[in-house]
Parts: sequence; C-alpha cells; structure tokens
Amino acid sequence: MSKKDKKLKGLGIPLDIFLQSNFSEEELKSIRNESEYYITLAELKETRHQKKFTQEELAKKAGIPRSALSRIESGKTNVTLKTLIQLANALGKQLEIRFR
Repeated sequence: MSKKDKKLKGLGIPLDIFLQSNFSEEELKSIRNESEYYITLAELKETRHQKKFTQEELAKKAGIPRSALSRIESGKTNVTLKTLIQLANALGKQLEIRFR
C-alpha cells in the first residue's frame, strides 16, 4: 500500500468506493480541500513520531498547550497558519503552502 493510499485510508474512505462514486465538481473540490487538510495533519503527527517527540514535548517547544496539539492532530479543531508555522519550526521543518 502506497503512502498516499494509507493517508486516504486514514480518512475513512475505502478507495474502491470513492472511485466508484459520482461526485459533482463542487463535491470533488470540497473532498480535495478536506483531504489535503487531513493529509497535512497526518504528516504533522508522522513527523512528530519520527522526531520521537511526545505531544507534550512538541507543544512546549511550539509554545502551545498540549491539549491544543491533541485537538489539531485529531482534526477536532481548525489550526491557524500561525500555529502551523510554530509547529513546523519546533519540528525543524519549513511549512510549504502553494497555490495551484
């Protein structure tokens, strides 16, 4: 299973069912936007694990409450650009945002 397939699986949508669905252009746009958001959150959590940081350690280093990081990683709250930058810096990474 590819990395991308694993990330889609993490969204709770079986790929075969997704591919068989007939979505409107507006629905597809919404799905892409939401997918990108959750993929970003999965990458954040994956990078935290690779760096062997606990949520407490990363939150402290980024200057945010641990509970906020937990809500961010689980997708229970919308994260601000400022907080994403703080988290990226705390992980020694750069946040990359592109307009396509």
